[in-house]
Amino acid sequence: MIDERLKNNQEVGTDITFEVSLKQHICGDAARRFQKMHEDFIQKKDPYRCLNKNKGKFLADFKDVFHNVDQCQKKAEEFTDRCLKPAVEDFVNRSLGPDIIGEMRTSEEFSTRTSFQYSVLLDLLSKDDFKKYQSFISSYEKYVKKWIFNKIVRHFSNGSTTFEEQHLQSCVNSINNAIQKAKTEKCDNLKSFVEVVCQKLVDKLVISQDALGAFMILNNADQEQFARWLTECVTEMAQPLREKFKKTDIQTKLQSLHVNPQNELFNTLIGCGKQCPFCKAPCEAGGTAHTEHFTSLHRPQALGRYRRSATQKLCINICSSSVNSDISFHCRDTNDQWHPYKRYREIYPDWKIPPDASLQASDYWKYVLAKFNDEFAAEYNAKPADIPEAWKEITKEKAEASFKETFLIK
Repeated sequence: MIDERLKNNQEVGTDITFEVSLKQHICGDAARRFQKMHEDFIQKKDPYRCLNKNKGKFLADFKDVFHNVDQCQKKAEEFTDRCLKPAVEDFVNRSLGPDIIGEMRTSEEFSTRTSFQYSVLLDLLSKDDFKKYQSFISSYEKYVKKWIFNKIVRHFSNGSTTFEEQHLQSCVNSINNAIQKAKTEKCDNLKSFVEVVCQKLVDKLVISQDALGAFMILNNADQEQFARWLTECVTEMAQPLREKFKKTDIQTKLQSLHVNPQNELFNTLIGCGKQCPFCKAPCEAGGTAHTEHFTSLHRPQALGRYRRSATQKLCINICSSSVNSDISFHCRDTNDQWHPYKRYREIYPDWKIPPDASLQASDYWKYVLAKFNDEFAAEYNAKPADIPEAWKEITKEKAEASFKETFLIK
């Protein structure tokens, strides 16, 4: 996995010493984490600790058995609270992630890759804030994932628990069906009855075996009465879970999901997240399995920190023109040695930039660079670019019209 990640991030510029140090660090951290997991597991499974933890319950069960007290209601409540309720809550959390993703994909801005990119750029333009532009350019994946997260939070901020209710009711129905099916089978005792119920639910609910084992000890409840009480307890179980779901805000819910919606949406709508090494425009190839990156929307290279060496002024060329010229570039990836743009693939073999001297940057990015020229220069420790007068005349409205045309938005 480490080798694969290094291969996918070749722009980092690594050598064998860095690779060995990185692997030592990761393996050392993993070893410490595994050691803690091992120690936690030993503590959790320690018989003496388990006995002390359940001592009160075992004592109460022993008294019930000794005095021949009917345990049906008590055991039904215990089985529901200790075994079924946590499993139902876990099922809802496992199901909620895909539900959120599906719901977000129904909105126009998340419907297609084009709509998504347009929405992000439109939002940037509406805010017209340099720091946000700079963050979008330099930390593209982080910025977009945060943007998605904020959209999810805003969309679900009304406190709706429709999805939770659907899954909760589905679980209640499944449990009740399992109880009814178990009643029709020949079960020698309560233990076998509960095992049948759990077996019927195995495809849906993950029931803790530790909790189940503790429940089985000293259990003399009548099977038929237990089934009746269990049905009632399951019905009653739903209400406190509903209340819990309603009280939990969407940000807290997102932290406990098994599937990360913002990551999944990013991977679906953006893909690999790689950026052009010269202008930082994102790769437009779908998914993450492609071997060649490309973008049809290159930006002025000033946005990717490129400047003219002689003057240290930010460069307004776009990549398609540069790779069609006789000029050269140098950076960390070339060991600061000059390298012809025409042979850029010797340095960046996984990027495809078709040479075309006729292409220009969109009015959108011309507007951004013209407006924040001084800010970008200060941020990149360079001198402001020589901005053509025509760029300075581009208004915010023209910039919006430009990328509407680019993304074929009417």
